[in-house]
Amino acid sequence: MGNWRLDKKQIKKYPHFDPLISAEDAEALAMDPERVARHAFYPFMRYTERWTRFAKKGDKGETKKRPIRYAARRDAYIFARYRHLLAERYNVELARLGLDDCVLAYRRIIKPGEVGGKCNIDFARDAFLKIRELGNCCVVALDISSFFEHLDHDRLKALWCRLLGTERLPDDHFRVFNAITRYSYVEKEKVYERLGHLGTKGTTSSGKPIRGYLTPFKAIPKQLCRGSEFRDKIAGGKGGKSLIEVNFKPYGIPQGAPISDLLANLYLLDFDQAIRALVVAIGGAYYRYSDDILIIIPGNAATGMTWLADMQAKIREHGRKLEIKAEKSAVFVYSGDGDEQTFTRVHGTQGANGLEYLGFRYDGRRAFLRDSTLSGLRRKVAFAARRDANFCASQHPAKGVADLKAAFNYERLIKRFGKVEDFAEKRDDFRNWTFWTYARRAAEIFGPLGQPISGQLKRHAALVRKRCDLELEKAIERRARRAVEA
Repeated sequence: MGNWRLDKKQIKKYPHFDPLISAEDAEALAMDPERVARHAFYPFMRYTERWTRFAKKGDKGETKKRPIRYAARRDAYIFARYRHLLAERYNVELARLGLDDCVLAYRRIIKPGEVGGKCNIDFARDAFLKIRELGNCCVVALDISSFFEHLDHDRLKALWCRLLGTERLPDDHFRVFNAITRYSYVEKEKVYERLGHLGTKGTTSSGKPIRGYLTPFKAIPKQLCRGSEFRDKIAGGKGGKSLIEVNFKPYGIPQGAPISDLLANLYLLDFDQAIRALVVAIGGAYYRYSDDILIIIPGNAATGMTWLADMQAKIREHGRKLEIKAEKSAVFVYSGDGDEQTFTRVHGTQGANGLEYLGFRYDGRRAFLRDSTLSGLRRKVAFAARRDANFCASQHPAKGVADLKAAFNYERLIKRFGKVEDFAEKRDDFRNWTFWTYARRAAEIFGPLGQPISGQLKRHAALVRKRCDLELEKAIERRARRAVEA
């Protein structure tokens, strides 16, 4: 268990409260139990991740929010080290309990007879093939609401002790446990504003204030402030209002910390074991990917609805705050066998065109990329095209739309989201993947089942060009408005 090492590429350089630290010093800190037991953890930095869910043309997509908290550098290295220690024991326990192929998220699951590990594509394919194997069956898709925020601390502590084989946590482990449960955090924007990096940049022609970064991001110091300034400006040491919030609730861990994913998996160890045993006993399959649960069992609509109600009751046995909401769940019935299954959605609003799982959709005959997966790609393309178009317009202030289009580097953007050179040699290294290569890999893994996936990508380059043209036209309009307001 002493083989944990930090690669230089893992050194964190984002702005936070502590100074930069070398890989060697980070290892020396995180691997010394006495230093960890005395370590003073900084507050997490919190921001809210927002995105709009896929909606049909003409409909307004639901805006989703997820609070993300990230730790100071030294804290993150300690969390990573203790995640490594627990993960080794957790994986051994999963294998012992027969759960190795059921708990899918945040783990490396080796493909039988191969060097590489499984990914979402493999997990989705396994599920769809199980449905085809059973023929007449029902599928129950469940989502645990606000999973990370509702983990009971006492239960988590007991599981942590069980994994270590101790009645109480050693001092270093207890320090880490305390930092991840009774954690503190500060809002990122409030910190940047108090330190003078964020504020009012000017006003519009109507007198409305324009907020934004007063310091270019690259110029923001990696250590946001020294100890005395932290105490005075962030912790309210000179009588000002402290920005630090503390989680005094007996439940909840911060999503985004290096150890949080492992603890979330560990938390449901008993639940996974109990539900898998019930499912396997009737010839079905159980999969859990973090807070998404998929149960595939022989049966009809009544069977599926009974399992939905049972799961809602059983999840509460593992934490009084855990909840599976009926409105976020779906039940499907698949009929037939071979290549010609039909499906009926008997409950829920998700999956009007078939079961949606881990970015893919199965309609009873073939597998597709989810509509929301393609929507996510187009959203990323739009963001990148808008940024590049604004930059192009600022670099050529005298040029009109036609000249900007002639000067714009379409190919760079298409290549970023499109094909990768030498994909055949690089395809097993996900770091070299783009969306196009991910989809190509999916088509290969799914085989004949995923035949439609290639067709979903046919107009990818044309769509990127079209979006770039639209953003260039908008950039010209914005430039003209700014000139009028000035």
